[in-house]
Amino acid sequence: MGFFDFFKKKRKAPGEHLKQLLEDYELPSFPASVMKVLEMLRDPDTPLSDISKLIEADPGMHVKVLKTVNSAAFGLPRKIGNIQHAISLLGKNRLEGIILPIAVRNAIPKTEKLCLKQQDFWRISAKRACLAKAIAGALHPTTQAECFTAGLLQDMAIPVLIHVKEQEYCMTLEMWNEDRQARLEELEKQTFGLDHQTVGALMAEKWQFPDYLLDAILYHHNGSAGSYVPEAVTAVSQIRYREGEEEADEVLCMQQVLEESLGVTSSFSQKILEKAMNEAEEFCVIFNS
Repeated sequence: MGFFDFFKKKRKAPGEHLKQLLEDYELPSFPASVMKVLEMLRDPDTPLSDISKLIEADPGMHVKVLKTVNSAAFGLPRKIGNIQHAISLLGKNRLEGIILPIAVRNAIPKTEKLCLKQQDFWRISAKRACLAKAIAGALHPTTQAECFTAGLLQDMAIPVLIHVKEQEYCMTLEMWNEDRQARLEELEKQTFGLDHQTVGALMAEKWQFPDYLLDAILYHHNGSAGSYVPEAVTAVSQIRYREGEEEADEVLCMQQVLEESLGVTSSFSQKILEKAMNEAEEFCVIFNS
């Protein structure tokens, strides 16, 4: 039985398995306040007023959620002034997709290494998220929210791998960036015997992510016959971390990803890229504040 099959069928002690794979690295838990909010969001019987009170009691979460909801990335017709309004407008599932990334950002190690800096990691992640949402909006509009969250968090294991195995992982990133035909997950398996999809899925399991997001992290580079990963999510997984890359080169890379992966025209790719990049810039400023 392959590891993916074992993981999907057993799902036992993800934290312990993660420690074994990563030389006893202890992944931080989410704060109790975050876990309680997520629990309430997943309970269909919990009143919206109770959830809003709990979020409002945590000033950091309260401010960040409102700023995120009001960013261009969410495209709401008017500004949201309170949490209860946000929940009623967005729904519990979509609000969970906002709170999870905030918690992840605070929980994973900060990476200020030469091969990948914290700000660059989240900048590219924001662009993946907004581009995934834009692609989904054109192809499968009902999956936009899920694609945004999956695009943002699909590589959340990379800072952990850099933290634990800095020299080897930075060399792996360098090889990936130098070879347009190379696949990051294959290079990782050759070097470490595992890839960031596997580590990310274990992290998602430990943090009790919803199944759709766990699957999107576990299979975002190639999909799986046993799960559904939207093509918008697999498309943006090809975008690379290139230190010092000029904005024009980065946009060209994303345009090539769109046109080669989805078979869209140049005019279509330019249109959705412009919108996605504008949304990503604003979102990244808010998310990194």
